[in-house]
This record gives sequence, C-alpha cells and structure tokens, in this order.
Amino acid sequence: MSFVSTSQTISVKPRGIDAMLPHGALPEMISLYMIRLIEKTGGKNGPLGRQFIASPKEEKKYYQKKASDPLNEDYHEVAPGIVYKYRGKLDKKGNVIYHGRALWTITRFCATYCRFCTRGREVGMPSFVKSHSKASIAQTPYLSSKQIEKAIAFLKNAKEINEVIISGGDPLVSPQPYLTDIIQKLAQLQQKGHLDIIRIGTRLPVHNPIAVRDWHYQLLSTLKNPYIMLHINHPLELTEETLSVLNNFRKLSGATIMSQTVLLKEVNDNVEVLYKLFTVLSKEGVRPYYLFQNDPVYWAQHFTVPIHKAIKIWKKLRPQLSGIAATARFAIDVENGYGKIPVPEGDAWDVDYTHYRDFKGKKFTLA
Repeated sequence: MSFVSTSQTISVKPRGIDAMLPHGALPEMISLYMIRLIEKTGGKNGPLGRQFIASPKEEKKYYQKKASDPLNEDYHEVAPGIVYKYRGKLDKKGNVIYHGRALWTITRFCATYCRFCTRGREVGMPSFVKSHSKASIAQTPYLSSKQIEKAIAFLKNAKEINEVIISGGDPLVSPQPYLTDIIQKLAQLQQKGHLDIIRIGTRLPVHNPIAVRDWHYQLLSTLKNPYIMLHINHPLELTEETLSVLNNFRKLSGATIMSQTVLLKEVNDNVEVLYKLFTVLSKEGVRPYYLFQNDPVYWAQHFTVPIHKAIKIWKKLRPQLSGIAATARFAIDVENGYGKIPVPEGDAWDVDYTHYRDFKGKKFTLA
C-alpha cells in the first residue's frame, strides 16, 4: 500500500487536548501520514481509526480518579525513568546467578497516540497538567542531563543488569541531540561490558515513517546487535513507507526487528487478520514476538477481547502459522503480578483455562 496524496481534503481533524483523558493525558494527536492512512482504510471505524481516533464516551466510562498502573511500573522506578521489575540475582560473592533487565522510559511523547496505551496515565500529558504519578516522565517530558547521568550510573553499578529496553512514549521521536546522548552512553556501557543487549521500543515506523531520518539509522548502528521492538497491530499498517524504514533499520543499523501486537476488539480480533499480520511480518524479515492481551487500564476497557474468546482465537490461529511466524507467543502481562505469562499453544495439550500462576507462583483466576 502506498501513501496517499497530500492534495486530498483532510476529513479527520485531531482534537488535541479537547479529547484527552479525564486525568489529563493522551490528547488526540495524529500525524498527517496516519490521518491519510486512516482515511484510506475505513475512516474512524476502520481498524486504524479505532486505534488512534478518540472515543471520549467509551474512554471515560470506567474513569478512575487515580490513573491505572496495572504493571506497577511507578513502584519499580529505581532511578530516573529506570523501571527495574524483572530483577537479576547475585550470590554472596557478587557473582551473577542470573541477569535482570530494566525498562528505561525517556519521553512521554509519540508521533501519534494510541487510545489503548498502557502508559496513558502519563503519555502525551501537557505541561500544565499535574500528574498523580511519581514516574519521572510524568513530571517532565524529557529527562534532564542530571537525571540521565543518575540513570546511567545506576545501570553501571547494577552488575546483574545486562539488558535495557528504551521506551516511553516513543524514544525515536526524541530530539536528535537528546537521543544521541542517551544512545552514546548506553553504547559505552555496552562496549565496557556493563550491558549486553539494548532494545528500542517504537511505533514511529508505523505512526509516521517519513519522520525516520538517516541519523536514526546511523545512531542505532553504533550499538552492538540493536533490537527494535516494533508495536504493530494490523496488516494495513505495513505500507510501502513503513516496510522501507524497517528494511533500512535492518540493513543500515544491523538491527533485529521483533514485533509486539496487542489484541484489540474490532481491530484485529480474528484469525484471518492475525494470520496475515504475522505471515507478512515474517516474509519481510520481522520476527513476530508477542501477541498481548490488552492491559486493564480504564481508558481501554472497550478494546479488551474477553479472555476466553482470545484463547479460542489463539487456539485456532497457532496451528495455521509456519514455524517462523509462530515465534509469536500469546501472553498476559500480569496485573499486579510478575511476568508475561504465555498461553499454551493451540490445542496441543488438555489445559485448565480457569486459572494460571505468574512466575512467582501467585495464582490468578480467569474471568
């Protein structure tokens, strides 16, 4: 699919802060590129329109005064932007028993805002809104130089951490000097043996591929074996422009690209759409990684596919996928729990789907 002409009249007009969530985040901001794509793929009620055009009535229906943080990220912030939930372990002599991994949220901005965003408690929040969250990016749209230094010092001293996932918001929308400073510091830690793996979570190649510049490719090429974690939910997002950007990241940055998909009601909650998405991604050199059950945040409950229906979709989809496309795992990112718990594959085993346990043994019952 090719990008449509900008000479056409715009029918989708983002409402900005007039459509943001009751607690003051997630304004309706959509790139011109995505507006054109929405218009070409069914408009407001199409699979892309539903993801990005606000539905204030639905988003306010389950409003909670204190915005949701179901994955307890704010509680686990140990340095500016550093969320350290999946911890490593050292023995008494300081040797690594097993490694930990940290999430580093460096901005609350994106090129386009997804209405189901798990960090909608802070993402897109205007400067005049006072946040209830204690997270660093809820207090400032970008980290200060001092905050970056504190975060880097923490990563350097946490011997057991060997992996960092840069996220936000969307890291790739950050100003070039800001992102360059962060990537260069992480590259130095990697070169000195303090880090092994660096991942970058992004939707920019989908939200606005024309905003990805040559400097992005060059910058990521300074990392050893960079990983790009691409959030993509529907085959219609795989335009010629997006595929060109992904190909450049692979060829010019040496990046491994892995996809993350959220199961969303009336967007991709059927076998045919997911089959096409994972198959085309595999064909284009992107490794399907996760299919997530939608996180239980108040503003996105209308997107949530009932879990037993979701399991039925997965049971039917999984046997149809090739071994490469089936690298995707359907998982539940546990609310107030620990771990991304995979749902058993297909109908290969007799499984009791009434409950599961997280990676620390806490029991959860499926509704």
